[in-house]
Amino acid sequence: GEIKSLLQNNEALRDAEGRFKHSWDALNSLIPENEGKHILVPITSSLYIDAKMKDNDKVMVDVGTGYYIEMSVDKAKNFCNKRTKMLADNATKVEKMLKEKRKYYEMVTQTMQMKYDVMQQNMEKQKAGK
Repeated sequence: GEIKSLLQNNEALRDAEGRFKHSWDALNSLIPENEGKHILVPITSSLYIDAKMKDNDKVMVDVGTGYYIEMSVDKAKNFCNKRTKMLADNATKVEKMLKEKRKYYEMVTQTMQMKYDVMQQNMEKQKAGK
């Protein structure tokens, strides 16, 4: 159960890390040369609306729990980089814990198999002796 939970946590962390990387990539398109150009704005992961790029020096950033803050593009890039690094570090820690849990699981499984084999041999000896 713990291994399954750690796998899910790791997957969630890596997904969030990927979303921040995509956000950082999107921020790179906010340059003065692109002002007034048509773009597709993602509303959800599969729904986009047509729009014109305007005022591309400031963005609204979701900082968590439904709060948004207006930031300059540079500050938003910095925010994305910090979050990406934090998520990557946390995912690495979870992966390390997962590796340890799997190692312990393997050790316990091997020990139990050895004990089971000994028990089977003892039962066969008892049957043969009767």
